[in-house]
Amino acid sequence: MPTPFLTRSLATAFATCCLFATLHLTTGSAAAETPAAGQPRLIVVVSIDQLCQDYLIRFQDNFPTNPKESFFGNVLRNGAWFPNCHHAHAFTFTAPGHAVQLTGAHPATHGVIGNDWFDPQSGKSRYCVSDPTVTVIGIPSGKPMSPRVLLVDTVGDCLKLATQGKAKVMGVAIKDRAAILMAGHRADAAYWLEKNQWVTSSYYRNDLPGYLRNLNEGNAIDQFRGKTWDLLLPRERYHNQGPDDNEFENPPVGFSAAFPHQLASAGELTADQFGDQVLFSPYGNDFTLLAAREIIRNEALGADDIPDLLAINFSSNDYVGHAFGPMSFEVEDMTYRTDRQLAEFTQYLDETVGVGRWTMAVTADHGVAPIPELIATHALSGSQVTGPKRNPLGDLKTVRDKLTLLLQQEFGIDASGSDDAGQKLILELESNQVYLNREHPRLRGQALATARRIIRDWLIAQPYVATAVTHDELLVGGDSRLLRQLGLSFNPNRSGDVLFVYTPYAIPGSSSANAKPRGTTHGSPWHYDTHVPLLLIGNGMAPGRYDRQVSPAQLAPTLSRILGINHPGGCVEEALHEALIPVAKF
Repeated sequence: MPTPFLTRSLATAFATCCLFATLHLTTGSAAAETPAAGQPRLIVVVSIDQLCQDYLIRFQDNFPTNPKESFFGNVLRNGAWFPNCHHAHAFTFTAPGHAVQLTGAHPATHGVIGNDWFDPQSGKSRYCVSDPTVTVIGIPSGKPMSPRVLLVDTVGDCLKLATQGKAKVMGVAIKDRAAILMAGHRADAAYWLEKNQWVTSSYYRNDLPGYLRNLNEGNAIDQFRGKTWDLLLPRERYHNQGPDDNEFENPPVGFSAAFPHQLASAGELTADQFGDQVLFSPYGNDFTLLAAREIIRNEALGADDIPDLLAINFSSNDYVGHAFGPMSFEVEDMTYRTDRQLAEFTQYLDETVGVGRWTMAVTADHGVAPIPELIATHALSGSQVTGPKRNPLGDLKTVRDKLTLLLQQEFGIDASGSDDAGQKLILELESNQVYLNREHPRLRGQALATARRIIRDWLIAQPYVATAVTHDELLVGGDSRLLRQLGLSFNPNRSGDVLFVYTPYAIPGSSSANAKPRGTTHGSPWHYDTHVPLLLIGNGMAPGRYDRQVSPAQLAPTLSRILGINHPGGCVEEALHEALIPVAKF
């Protein structure tokens, strides 16, 4: 049993984009399988890390028409798809995006404001799911993790409550934060990969199940040694036709920037370096699905009359996207291979769980920005716009020093001789927020609001900053879309004193003068980072294309409706009503 987690408020809560926009296809003449009577016995949620909706638009003509070969093509005919799905919060990182999907809440409510954030009490940055009170299960030592940072419950938590704990709820991913935040507080387990081994946390259980121990003891990841990742299709069929080998990509050790990519054989590279090669290739998703199949089979998920839930994250799409960028052959090929991997997995569900006994939802935690140096070769490099830019503010330590000097001048602090000169005015400057020292004697009362405005105004004056907003302004809120997005990323107890956003196609980067400009990232409120797929297929889903703007947060109430259980307590979104076939129980 998990460690009790309910606060008083949470206990109360327990009790009480255009996907294929250029297509002229309909859902097709093939009718969907008639769903089995009642509810599905297994809900599978697949979050494909960094899968942009753009890929499903640009690459759609290369998806096979046979549903056994193409998951995306199958959804067009037999599933529900929402081409206008956007994350609603501003800072689109992995942890917040995964917490959104099965809580129905945004970072302002669920509290996971980033992958990492500064903790003023400890004076250090904290990792989102780190928890020193627990231990890693599955290897001798590792990083302790749990879901305690999550301030609200998930669909899995509500399912556990509704079934008196009889439903099985599990998460699996390469990334710990993805598996943990999707599974939730009361899950039977969340499993992730550390040091090439599957592990879990003592928060959930005190041992690793035998079927995962067998994978670890057999070094199952070694099955990918010596394999070659090459293009799935003829090169001329790819839409990303830029240079395959370019200086701005950031492949792992042992890979070049161009196809083919040869994985290390036995004795080549270290175990960690080989593991990175697996993670930065389609084989990372294969390894994740291997574990998912073992979980389904050995735990008999979906085998009885009590519905179960399995959350899966494809982490490798994100690793490849960061390294090679959305305009690369690698990302396009990953999309085609992901399509086929999901098609094979749905066939496995039919064979193992049974036709009509499962429902699958597929979405993503965020999109990605183009590599600035590559997109700059296109029209966006014109002098009349603030074009693509890496690390637009420069060295953040230098920026912090400039802002500190402004505050010292405003409050008459003599840095050389004042009694409080040794106390920092600014505790931390991150890529999207500034933390002031609220305990500083010169920042008491109204002075704190003044300091926030000074920093805000300096940031807004910088050419690559689209906007900056203070803690006080976010508490009040506003009507502009960007302010609403920032408000949904803002948690007053965890966020900084000033939040800011770079202009489109400007991304944070290393402050080191010697760092080479390579790879790309995400985390902005702009279209390329927010626009993600939302696809549902299986029992309870009404096939069709639904064009209203929706959010991945709407998965939580939708799945709750399908399961006939209460929505998570922090859920603030409505279900995708138009895609639901009425069932006996709501």
